[in-house]
Amino acid sequence: MLNKYIFTFVLAGIFSANLYAQKEQTAAANTTNTETAPAAIALNLGPITPYKRATPAIKQNNVGVYPKLKSAKSWDGVEPGKYSLKFVIKGIKHGDTVYLADYHLDGKYRRDTAIVDKNGLANFTGTRKLQHGFYLFVFPQVRDYFEFIVDDDQDFTISTDTSYWSREYFPKMKVNGSEQNSSYLAYQLYKAKIIQQIIDNDKVSETDTLPAQKQILMAKKMELLKLKNNYDSFYIATHPNHLLSRFLYAMSDVEVPMDVQKSTDSNAAYKYYKEHYWDHIDFNEDGLVRVPLNILKQKFDFFFDKVIPPDADMCIKVADLLLAKSENSVEVEKYIIWYLTNRFETSNIMGMDKAFVITAQKTYCSGKAWWIDSATVRHMCDNARDREPSNIGKPGVPLELADKDGIWHNTGEIKAPYTILIFWDPTCGHCREVMPKLAKIYNDNKAKGWKVVALSPSDKKKEWLEYQKEHPEMSEFLHLLRGEVRSEAWAENLRKYYVIASPTIYILNENKVIEANRIDVDKIEDFLNHLTKLKGKKTN
Repeated sequence: MLNKYIFTFVLAGIFSANLYAQKEQTAAANTTNTETAPAAIALNLGPITPYKRATPAIKQNNVGVYPKLKSAKSWDGVEPGKYSLKFVIKGIKHGDTVYLADYHLDGKYRRDTAIVDKNGLANFTGTRKLQHGFYLFVFPQVRDYFEFIVDDDQDFTISTDTSYWSREYFPKMKVNGSEQNSSYLAYQLYKAKIIQQIIDNDKVSETDTLPAQKQILMAKKMELLKLKNNYDSFYIATHPNHLLSRFLYAMSDVEVPMDVQKSTDSNAAYKYYKEHYWDHIDFNEDGLVRVPLNILKQKFDFFFDKVIPPDADMCIKVADLLLAKSENSVEVEKYIIWYLTNRFETSNIMGMDKAFVITAQKTYCSGKAWWIDSATVRHMCDNARDREPSNIGKPGVPLELADKDGIWHNTGEIKAPYTILIFWDPTCGHCREVMPKLAKIYNDNKAKGWKVVALSPSDKKKEWLEYQKEHPEMSEFLHLLRGEVRSEAWAENLRKYYVIASPTIYILNENKVIEANRIDVDKIEDFLNHLTKLKGKKTN
């Protein structure tokens, strides 16, 4: 019996990880209500057909460009038009409420409701187009659902039987007016048939104890798996312009050609893989945002985590590439802008705030975040503005502050190969743990000329003096109070160091250029020794 669980299994997790991993040719049997796979399937297939809009996407920026923003309702990305999705479900009662939902990134969301009429028809209608993607017809009381596809054709009818007990929606389903859903139905039925055969084969294998028979059953299972995986390739080849094909193709990995793998250049395979990593993703297809598996996030996470080094400049180049590839989309571009800025802004990797600042300036602050309200845009761009002066590679602006005795000091006049600035608070528990560690690092390396400037709040002078008595090893630090300044210009310089938590540590080189920002105290010594070695190599 081809029950609902098998179809869910087909959709949610059975897509092949690499469509071209198998090079054999296999035979595919015909099945009722399914497309017929050829007797031999050639797997070295060409790519999908990229989606092309009938008219260019016009993205409406209603809130203006930072800093000149206005209060207005942002555009939600939904284009004008009509949809009429009709469902005739045998067994649903007149007056029942049914629901239209969609997959969106990592969740399922209700989009519309309909009341079943006396003829058993539920018609979801609207005056604005639905976005491309995989959608769900949800039964009354949210008892169950089945999936279907929404593409440019948004006037079609799907009929089936409720079959609440057997949940056999697809075998009894008929589609009228949607070529993509007809083909998707055939895909589901064919794959489900193969999966059922695999399940039956495994059941026999569990009960059969003869080694020879188990070997035969395993060979049969491997052939069935090949047949199942090869059908994905067959579907892509025969329906290159379908959303399902673009989804399947995006899920497949890029294969490095054998001649590249055998190259004398040890980095050739890596270079090829990195350069062709995005080849299987149709960035014009907004439907990839509404699929059962968040494939875009998986692809992006893997690339940034595993393929390229965690370098801000490299990440900026990749961000520019992704933004350029998605400029003709709406939903994909929206997700990419959110993903990149969120990833860079929240990264724990030192220096990645540079990638956040530049990406935010190119998107949110340039009017490209059309779906965001003005308050959010302002918050994002203010954050980028505040963080930019303290990016690695920027000049560490001088500070003029007083010590406990009221003597003024200018940090720009400190002569040292490296100056460590630590913004701390004597009442902060973590700071009280960090300061003795920093004192040890300084005392172990002061012969190298390193200097430490400790900046504490001026309203915590009493607590600072008490803490210093407890830790005399900090006495050689230059202790300054963050509070009183001689002019607004010096106050502005102080604000250019992005400090939202204590302790925050910066490292400046001999030219007072920022080499590290928000670095962990335990990494300072190794970091500076590494910089010193690099400097020595450049000198030689």
